[in-house]
Order: sequence, then C-alpha cells, then structure tokens
Amino acid sequence: MDELLIPVFVLASIIVPLLALALILYAVPVRVTFRLVFRDGHQEPALAVSWSVFGIRTSHAEGMTVTDVLVANHAVFSRTGSMQTRGTRHIPDQPAGLAGTPDAGEIVHIMQGIMELAGSFGPVFWRECRFEEARGRVTLGLGDPVLTGECCGMYWASRFILEASRIYLELEPVFDREILELDITAKMKVRRPLRILIAGVQLARHPAIQEAMRVMKRQSRRVPVL
Repeated sequence: MDELLIPVFVLASIIVPLLALALILYAVPVRVTFRLVFRDGHQEPALAVSWSVFGIRTSHAEGMTVTDVLVANHAVFSRTGSMQTRGTRHIPDQPAGLAGTPDAGEIVHIMQGIMELAGSFGPVFWRECRFEEARGRVTLGLGDPVLTGECCGMYWASRFILEASRIYLELEPVFDREILELDITAKMKVRRPLRILIAGVQLARHPAIQEAMRVMKRQSRRVPVL
C-alpha cells in the first residue's frame, strides 16, 4: 500500500501546484500602465506590468533604459542599460536567386497563415483586455493665437465624448509661442491572462509562425553586423 502512495504523492505534488497556478492566472488580472512624457523635444516612455503584488517596470530617459522588478510596488531589483546600438547592420548586395532568400510565393504563403491566425488570436486578446482610463495634461501652443484658440475650442467642444470613453485630458493653451508638452498615463487590465497565455502558446506553435521564424533566422544569418 505504501509503495502505491509514494507515486501518487509525487504526482499530486506536481499537479496540485500547477492547478493552483492555473487558477491564479485565470482569476487574478494583469494590469498594464503606459506613461508618455514629451517635453523639450524629448520623449520619456514608461511601461509597467503588474500581476497581484508582483510587477515589472521599464522606462527610457536620456538615452538610458531602467528596468525595475517590483514586489508590493517596491523595487527589489533594478538594472540600467544604454539605448545606443552596438553596431550598424549592413545588408550587402545579393545576386538574384541566392539560396536562402524567400521568393514571393513563400512570402505570400506565410502571410496568409499569419492573417488567419490574427483572426483567431485577436478576438481572444480584445475580449480579455479592458481599457480602464487615460489621464494627462497637454500644453499646446501653435505660435498663432487664432489657430491655438480654434484647436482648443474644438477640443473643449468634444471633451464630453472623450470623457465618456474614460479619457481625461487637461489642455493648457499657450498663445505667445509654439510649444507641445505631454504627460499622459493610460491603464489597461487583462481580466483572464491564462486565456491569452494559452492562445499565445497555440499561436507560437502554429506552422505558419514557425515557418516565419525559420525564414527570419535564415535571413539574419546572411546579414552581417558591422
């Protein structure tokens, strides 16, 4: 009897945590926050993804990328890297009919498969995602007081339509100079991430995606990086 209980216990110790994880992935939503700051001709995007008390946040500013791993909104790990590229990709001239280069028929076949997949993955993604709200502040000046006033008037006239769509923007007009500054934050919630995860795995394993990946790898090996 004991010899029978040992494999049952081992199997249960594997299945039960997987079922618990699947239940949590199904029940606990994923929240996505995107922030865009545009000031003095420079943009500083930031993206944060959180699931329960865990999350990850990445931001770009002054040529640097900062990635933080969060637990209960506190950074427990941070990494900073440069956004500068390490090399320039140069595509040499290649003769027609070079081996490894996909022809038009192969490309059309791959695109048809990907378009069919988009029709199955897209509805699952949009059904499980919910736009919560967007808030921010916009400073606008067109250099011409008349044009600035007309633009702001059109915004204020349609403001109730934006607020009905949960988009709340404060517009500050500047009439004496040209200026554009943005500070906008958008939030989205993925209600059942497990469904998107399953659809994503099925998408990645589809023959059309596998063929597209093979073609991309084949081409990347033929293009040197200088």
